[in-house]
Amino acid sequence: MRKEKKYKKQEMTSQETIDHELDPNAIIQTIDLAKIYHITEGVEIRALNGINIDIKKGEFVSVMGPSGSGKTTLLNMIGALDNPTTGAVFISGTNIAHMNDTERTNLRLNEIGFIFQFYNLVPVLSTYENIELPMIFAGKSKEVRNRNVKKFLDIVSLSEKADHLPSELSGGEQQRVAIARALCNEPSILIADEPTGELDTVKGMEIIRLLRELNLELNQTILMVTHDPAVGTLAERMLKMRDGKIIETVITKN
Repeated sequence: MRKEKKYKKQEMTSQETIDHELDPNAIIQTIDLAKIYHITEGVEIRALNGINIDIKKGEFVSVMGPSGSGKTTLLNMIGALDNPTTGAVFISGTNIAHMNDTERTNLRLNEIGFIFQFYNLVPVLSTYENIELPMIFAGKSKEVRNRNVKKFLDIVSLSEKADHLPSELSGGEQQRVAIARALCNEPSILIADEPTGELDTVKGMEIIRLLRELNLELNQTILMVTHDPAVGTLAERMLKMRDGKIIETVITKN
C-alpha cells in the first residue's frame, strides 16, 4: 500500500486551516473546494460545495453535468483563473491560492494549457502566429518557438495551413490550432472546456480522438469538461457533477 505523507493543519486559505492528506502522486488535487457567489444581501449561490478530487500525471479525466452544476467554475479554480471561497487547489503539491499574481500568471503560461469552446484565436494572426503567441509571452527564443510551432502543427495535422487566418479554416481546424497553441509551452496539464461544443458530431469526435492520442503518446494530463456523454466516456475516468458536488465517479473502459 502506498504511504501518503500527512500534512497537519495545511493552510488552505488565508482564513482557515484543515487537516488533510496530500497525495504525493497527484498533479491536481482539490481539498474541500468551495466557491460561493454573493448575489445580493442574504442571497448566495454555492457553485462548488466541498469538491475533493485528485488527478495523477498522465490521466485523462472528464467532468460531466448539467448546465449550472459547477463544471466551468471547477476548471476556473484548477486553472488559477479564480480563487476558492474555502478549500484549496494544489498543482504538483503547491497550493495555488498562496501564489501572487506573477506566480499565477507564470503557472497559467507554462504549466497549464487551455482549450476553449469558442477557440479564442486572434483573427488577424495566422495559424503559425496564433500558436507562437504564448511562447512570445513566455520569453521563448525564436529558435524554440519555430521548433515547437512546427512540432505541434505536425501533431495536429495542420502543417499545410500554417499561413492561413482563422477565417480561412473550418471549425474543426480552428480547434486543432487552439490545441496546438495550448501545447506549445509544453504544459503539465491541459484543460479543455467543452472542446467539441461548437462542432458537429464527426468533427467533435475527431477532436476527442486527437486529445486521446496526445494523452497516450505524450502522457499528457488532460482535464475536460463536457455535457455530452459520448464524449465524456472517452476519457479514462468521468466525474459526474450536480449542484456543485461530485455525485459519481465512473471508470470507463478506455
